[in-house]
Amino acid sequence: MKGVLILALAGLGFGLVLKFYVGGEPVGVSMLVALLGAPIVGTLATIDDDLPGGWSNPDGKTRPPWLHWQPWLLLALDGCIAGFGFAIDAGIMTVGAVPWLLLGSAGVAGSYLLFRRLERIEPI
Repeated sequence: MKGVLILALAGLGFGLVLKFYVGGEPVGVSMLVALLGAPIVGTLATIDDDLPGGWSNPDGKTRPPWLHWQPWLLLALDGCIAGFGFAIDAGIMTVGAVPWLLLGSAGVAGSYLLFRRLERIEPI
């Protein structure tokens, strides 16, 4: 649970920093950039290393991490966590924020369940 909260708070922190110190972008969009952009760019930057004959896979027998279902589910859940930023943009205490708060809550709950499953499969 600690990892999920750190992820959500880091995304919120990046969103707030981008909003108030960089350019005034909406918090939700900034959180999407922080929570989805960084992992996707990192994956694209290292994708050639994971291919057979690459740095991380010299013999070609290791399955690249981006071919597993867990990273893609985590990206989807990160996108849901960005719902908290959209709730802030909509006015956190308004009715318009309720769907975004529900989406963010679903992202946190799903991330928690994913991390619990991964700990049972392979202890972190």
